[in-house]
Amino acid sequence: MSPLSSLAEVPIPFDAAPIVRVCEPMDIPEGVPDFDDPGCRDLPLYQVNPQHTYLWLRLTFDRSSHWRRLTPPYGVFVLGKAASRVYLNGQLLGNNGTPAADKREVPGTMDKVFYLPEALLKDTGNELILELSGQHSLVELGYPLHFIGFGHYHDPRLFVQQYRGVGLILTGAFLLGALYFLTVSFGRHGHRHQKLFGAMCLIAALQLLAEMSRGLVPYSYPWHDVRLVTVTALSLLFGMSILVYSSYKTMADHALHWIYGGLLVTVTVIMLAPGFDSKTTAGVFFPLLVSLIQLLIVWRRQRQNAWLGWFLVQLLVAITIVANKGSFHEIMHFLIIALFLVYLFVQQAKEYRLQQQQSKDDQQLIAKLEYKLAQNSQSDTPARLEVSSAGKTLWVSVSDILYCKAAGDYVELHLVEQGEKLYSGSLKQLETELPDTFIRVHRSFLVNLEQVVTLSRKTASESGGYHLQLTDGQAIPVSRRLMPAVRSSLKQESAVGLVCAQ
Repeated sequence: MSPLSSLAEVPIPFDAAPIVRVCEPMDIPEGVPDFDDPGCRDLPLYQVNPQHTYLWLRLTFDRSSHWRRLTPPYGVFVLGKAASRVYLNGQLLGNNGTPAADKREVPGTMDKVFYLPEALLKDTGNELILELSGQHSLVELGYPLHFIGFGHYHDPRLFVQQYRGVGLILTGAFLLGALYFLTVSFGRHGHRHQKLFGAMCLIAALQLLAEMSRGLVPYSYPWHDVRLVTVTALSLLFGMSILVYSSYKTMADHALHWIYGGLLVTVTVIMLAPGFDSKTTAGVFFPLLVSLIQLLIVWRRQRQNAWLGWFLVQLLVAITIVANKGSFHEIMHFLIIALFLVYLFVQQAKEYRLQQQQSKDDQQLIAKLEYKLAQNSQSDTPARLEVSSAGKTLWVSVSDILYCKAAGDYVELHLVEQGEKLYSGSLKQLETELPDTFIRVHRSFLVNLEQVVTLSRKTASESGGYHLQLTDGQAIPVSRRLMPAVRSSLKQESAVGLVCAQ
């Protein structure tokens, strides 16, 4: 919605609110009707309504000081829901569709400019006559003629949409947000809130595209009704998305009741609202209002600053809607929506991070409990390991094992004050037989955590790295790849009062 290049391109309306002469002939006339006929009447221009009817309109004007702002070539701008034929001072300027007294009418485009030869203009007493009909209107609008005036001859869409660039940027941002959240929501850590955020971004993008469509592509006036209904429906969907998110966050046990109630109130207000600007605004405002009530209730119960912050942000949005209700559905609407969505995204990200940290803490606690249970089980009924020595079968208590070291087809079992024994099998096989108090610290070593004293860095002469010092003074190397798991296991063990890792 790029701004116009100069004020000279902005069309100017007639001086003040002109009174026009309107005739509604019962039959299609052969030519311009007699405006002095008693059946014709005078009306303010804004009250002229060609919807589902056929009429002629006459307006007289002088070349006022406003014309000094204009640069030729000139054009007559007719923006509204009608097929039209335009005359100036008795000369036909052109058609926009084909006006008719019945459905044989060919609908005109919503926004039209007619070339105005400068030679036709007089200083005073100019007569502009329009033949109008709107037989194909789908929805009755209060003000179907949006603008009639003069200006520099140019594409009327530039006059209708002055912020197209900002709108396209916001549309791209909404679509990227929708793509991101919907993609993440179907991943391994997907959540329904992410699906909802994706839907909110997609709805906002579609609503903005529908809003901008009048300035992007020319369309016949019946499609304007479709556009207005679409914008209102998308506004309702977006507002309800906010309410759904708020309801499940604040009123989990009664969320559906709040959602149904908010939907009923909003739809009722939309049906009763007098114009589509009001309907579109209501589609967002009333779900937001219900959400504010929810936030106030939950804050009064819990007294948490997070709820109060969310409440104040939504209250600011609601106040902005009321203060700008006449133009809120335009670019202001989508700028505020974008900022509000960013706020919700940030709050959800903070909550997700806290949940992840809580989950991590819970997993660590579970691991500590499992380790303690394994330790207690080993203490109550010490596990024994079968080994062979000099043709004899021996049983070694696992609590007596300092560490295990791979040695070809065997594993060396280094025992507390009992020397070494050989286990016939691989280190990987032995790892499955030993309790959880044994961990792999190197591809060649399994260590009994109950026998660990410290974890320390090797000196420069020892080529760096880390090693574990055991109760008998021996140092066992720690693989860099396994260091994080070793640190985690030692922290768990320290937490249950076994060793102090350094």
